[in-house]
Order: sequence, then C-alpha cells, then structure tokens
Amino acid sequence: MLYQSLLHRLSLLGLVVCFCNIAIASTPEIISQAGGVIKENSDGAIVDIDLSDRPLNDQIIEALVALPELSVLRLRRTSISDEQLGQLTSLTLRMIDLRNTNITDAGLIHLAQIQSLVDIQLEKSKITDVGVQKLAGLDLKSFNANYCTSISNRSLAVLAAMPLLEQVQLDYTKINDEGMTALAAASRLKRLRIRGVDVTGAGLIHIAGLKGLSRLNLRDTSLDDAGLSVIAGLPALDWLDISECRLATPTGLAQLGKARTLTYLDLWETKTNDTVLAAFNELTSLKVLNLKATSTTDESLPAIMKMNQLADLNVAGTQLTDKSFLAFGKLPLLKKLNVANTDIGFDTIDILLESRDNLEVIEFEN
Repeated sequence: MLYQSLLHRLSLLGLVVCFCNIAIASTPEIISQAGGVIKENSDGAIVDIDLSDRPLNDQIIEALVALPELSVLRLRRTSISDEQLGQLTSLTLRMIDLRNTNITDAGLIHLAQIQSLVDIQLEKSKITDVGVQKLAGLDLKSFNANYCTSISNRSLAVLAAMPLLEQVQLDYTKINDEGMTALAAASRLKRLRIRGVDVTGAGLIHIAGLKGLSRLNLRDTSLDDAGLSVIAGLPALDWLDISECRLATPTGLAQLGKARTLTYLDLWETKTNDTVLAAFNELTSLKVLNLKATSTTDESLPAIMKMNQLADLNVAGTQLTDKSFLAFGKLPLLKKLNVANTDIGFDTIDILLESRDNLEVIEFEN
C-alpha cells in the first residue's frame, strides 16, 4: 500500500515537472504552432510577431503577454477583441496593426494605456471619433484609419495636435476642407493619404507650409485647380497620386510642371492631355508615371522622352501609336511599359522585347 502511494506521488510529481517544462518552453512554440511569424533581435529576444490571418485564442494572448521585449505586433484580419487588447497593456509596443478587425472605441481605451505606441493601424475597424479622442495622450508618428467611415474632422484635429506626427491615412472618412485647418500645425508631417474625401483647394491651402511633406495621395477626391496650385509649390514633394480626380482641368494639371522634385506621379483617369504633358518639361526626375486612360497622343512624345529616369511607364488606354511605343524602348532605365488597351502592333511588341532584355511589356490587364 505504501509502495503504491509512493508511486502515485512520484507520478504526480513527474506530471508537474513536465507541465512546468512545457510552460517554460511553450511561449514561442504557441505562436509558431498558430502560424505566426517571429522575429528576434541580436540578443535572441522576440521583438516582432505577425499573426495576420491566423486564429487567435486566450492561450495565444497569454503567450504574447509573456514577451517583455515585444515591440511590433501584427494582428491584421484576426478575431482580436477589445477585451483581449486589454490584456496586452503591460507590453511596451511600438507598433500595432489592427487592420480589418472588429476593434471598437472600447479597444482604443486600452491602446491609450500603452504609452510606447508610435504607430497604430486601424484601417477598416469599428472605431469612431470618440475612440480616437482617447489616444490624445500618445505621441504617435503614424496613424491609419482608412475606411473608418465615422471618422471626421474631430479625429483629424486630435491627430494634428500630436507633436511627432509624420504619417496620416484617412481614406474615405468624413474629413473636409474645414478639418484640414488643423494640419497647418503638423509641422513634421511627411505623408498624407486622404483618398475619397471632399477636400478642395480651400482645404489644401492649409498644408502649403508643410516643408517636409513628401508623399501625398489624393485619389478620388474633390481636388481642383486651386488645390493643384498648392501641391505644385510643396518643396519636398516626391510622390503624388491624383488619379480619378476629375474636377481638375488641364490648366490646373499643367501647374504640376513646377513640382520638379516628383519621382512618382499617378494621373490615371484625369483630364491630362498633350497640353498638360508639354508643361512637364522639367519633371526629369520622374521614375514612375501613370497616364492610363488619359487623352495622351504622340504629340506628348518629346515631353515624355525628356524623362530619362523613367523605370515604370503606364500608357494603357491612351491614343499613343507604335511611333511612341518604339521610342519608349530607348528610355535608358525603363523596365516596365504598360500598353494594354492601345493599338500597339504585334511587330512593335516583338521589337521592344528583342531590343531590351530587362523590359516588361504589359499587353493585357483585367
């Protein structure tokens, strides 16, 4: 009887030891078994975890909490809840990605407690102005609330007041010209993405003094000629997307010829024509130019050929002919040429491909 009791106790002790060993070693294993991607620093500490598109449960949340060096956490398209976010407030996160999740304003109350955060990604989540107000105490550098359709000028004012703010993304929100006044004080702003909003020159005038603004995405906005005048005067502008901005006239678009710092310019489905491109003689730093579905003809060939830094040229759906296509093959750095939905000849395509080993010619697109 005594022998059986001793064996029973030893068996229980063994189970306890095994359980402890599993618990100690299980933190990274739990993440890996869930399909998460782990990155470590030079000391072997886990600093970056990507669980995007992976199933979450309480065990995984507990494993994350046990990682004191974790600074980047990507939870895009996961089932993360507001309550589970509340369990992560002890972490010293620098960046959290909560895009395409069901996080609400209640979750932002928890994020506000993580004072180390500088980058929050909330695209297509369930947040509103009320939640963004809770983040006012953070010194964010980057914030993304694209497609959060309840966000308005109130949130833009909160973000613009953050002294370190460098990047803002608020596509298809309710911000307008009135709200843009707050950005005049965002002196460190480098990137602004506000696709699909009702902003005109009356609002854009407030970013005219942002000397460091280098990337601007205004696709599908109410951009007008007055706004283009502001854009053309931005001294550090490197990247510009104004595709689907149908209110801007050729006269207004021609003003972009003054933006000589541009290396990326997207003019898809704008009123760009040969007159506009003739005004681009000094845009010789362009590396990417999208003229898809514009009224561009062979008359623009001389202007385009001056852009000898072009690596990517999209002329799909234009009125250009083989004369221009063959000439584009002589652009020294060109690697990608989109000629879909044009009248390009088969012989011209063959000549382009034979003359340039590193040139990709796109003939068809969805």
